[in-house]
Amino acid sequence: MNVVEAQQKVLDKINDAEEILRRCNTIATCPGRSKLQRKIQAEIKFLRNLYKSSDRIKEEHLRCTNLAYLSAVVTCSLSAGGFVDVLKPFAFPEGYVDKSGRYAERIVVDVVAGHGGTWYKVVARNPQALLVSSMGDGEYGRRTVLDQLQEMVECSEHHPHLYHAPHVKLWTTLPVCDSLRAIVESVGAEVIDTENVPGMENNGVPSSDAQEGHGSGTFSDQAFSLHIDDIPEDAVLNLDVSTMIAYVSALTNGRCHFKFQENILTEQAESERLNPVKPILDALFAGAKRELICCQTAYNEFIKIARVMAGPAEMESTKELLERVRVVQDEPSESAMALPLCGKVKGRSKIIFGTGDALRAITVTANGGFLRAAHARGIDFAAFVHESRALTEAKEKTATPL
Repeated sequence: MNVVEAQQKVLDKINDAEEILRRCNTIATCPGRSKLQRKIQAEIKFLRNLYKSSDRIKEEHLRCTNLAYLSAVVTCSLSAGGFVDVLKPFAFPEGYVDKSGRYAERIVVDVVAGHGGTWYKVVARNPQALLVSSMGDGEYGRRTVLDQLQEMVECSEHHPHLYHAPHVKLWTTLPVCDSLRAIVESVGAEVIDTENVPGMENNGVPSSDAQEGHGSGTFSDQAFSLHIDDIPEDAVLNLDVSTMIAYVSALTNGRCHFKFQENILTEQAESERLNPVKPILDALFAGAKRELICCQTAYNEFIKIARVMAGPAEMESTKELLERVRVVQDEPSESAMALPLCGKVKGRSKIIFGTGDALRAITVTANGGFLRAAHARGIDFAAFVHESRALTEAKEKTATPL
């Protein structure tokens, strides 16, 4: 390979890497995206330095880049439905020993999708090479993809999604033979090649179906919320105080065309006109198999607030809602009660979310702050998050109709 050929090959690699980075920038904002961007940028920097040293370019320099893997991670992130995060770390319990007898601290999942219910291990290697290494013919001491999948399956059991371990799947860029598929399935994982992935069209550019669920592309409280289509038909829905208030509010029942003296109420009215909350909750509550519950603490607090602040129509809506809700005793889970009290973690919230957790229910809430604070301490709850709405009927007499 002469100097001109070598430089052209490096230049082609640089162009490929820049295209991968461009596609990476279109991934929905999430904590891991910047990590992925930095990895791609490091490859570009390496290739540019290599281009400047054209007399020292060797074939192995071009073969040792991670561009194929990084490109596959980007494609998986853009194509897998219900994308949540990329290069996301998950910890094992302290002192955990895996099935091979090795101390395990944490893993990094290439792509988390399925609204949190699917973990992807992305592989861009030749499937035949994967088969050889998985059968024990690889380099001694090197952890195989099979080892990594086994570790992911074990770790997934400690990070349940909707009270079940996430599905672990191997994403490959090339078709996989039956022998390798059987080996992967033997450790509890599943093989997904790009031909079997919904939304994989146009060389990795996401279809409209694949993009659905990414929302506005900002990392907000929705990052801790289940997608409505991901909630089982027979789900038990644990209603937070904020949800019951939002459901009976005059704002969500056709009376949002006011400018209130309180700025927060005016903002909620504007938001309600653009994004009505009750149709979302009605869709969530629908279904003969779904049960609405609230714990005793939530019930008591909701009744107390309604008696003080609700207008006549809101009180009537309160009565109608509570006829549909079964009140259960406060029985918060140990993990919820272990959360230390702080600004966003109140005792009441620990009881409400914890009772839902103990009953394997999905908590419906507008309290995204609690979910963020709990997540920062390593505790996640199955929850559906909606926008907040206050009781406003009594405030209408001092408001300006629009």
